Amino acid sequence: MSLPFNVQQAMGGRFSMSDPMNTDSGMFNLTWNQRLTGFGCCFVLGLAMSVIGASMIFIGQVAAFAVVYSLGNVISLFGMGFLVGFKRQLKMATAPVRLVAFLLYIGLLIGTFVVAFTAEIGVVCLVFAIAQYCALAWYSASYIPYGRKMIKSACGTCARAI
Repeated sequence: MSLPFNVQQAMGGRFSMSDPMNTDSGMFNLTWNQRLTGFGCCFVLGLAMSVIGASMIFIGQVAAFAVVYSLGNVISLFGMGFLVGFKRQLKMATAPVRLVAFLLYIGLLIGTFVVAFTAEIGVVCLVFAIAQYCALAWYSASYIPYGRKMIKSACGTCARAI
C-alpha cells in the first residue's frame, strides 16, 4: 500500500504499514494496539493527576501541588514513549529543534519543586507550573507538523483580541 508523498516525506521516508510510527520497541515487544493503550492510559492518568494537583494549590498544599501536578505532566510525556519508543523519544528530545524546549521544560519542572519545597509561595509555584505546561505544550507541538506555527498563530490571534 502506497502512502501519499507528503506523509512519507513528513516521516522522513521511514514509514511502514506494519509499524506505523517506525517505532523503536526498546525493551518492550508490544503490538500497536498495546502501545496505543499504554499511551492512552498514561495520558489520562497524567491529566487526572495534573487536575488533582492543580486543585491542591487552592487549599494551600503547595508542596503536594508541585509533586502531583509535575508527576502528572511527566507521566503524560512518558506516554509518548509508547508511541515512538522510549529510546527514540529521548533521542528526538535532544534534537536541535526540540532541545531548548526540552531543557526549558526540565528546568521549569525542577524550578517548580524548588519553589514548592523552599519558598512555599503558592503564586510563584503556580507561575512555574503554568510555564512548565507551556514548555511541555511547545515541546509536544514540535512532533506535530506545523504544530508550533498553529500555537504561534493562536497566541497572535488572542493577543490581537486583547
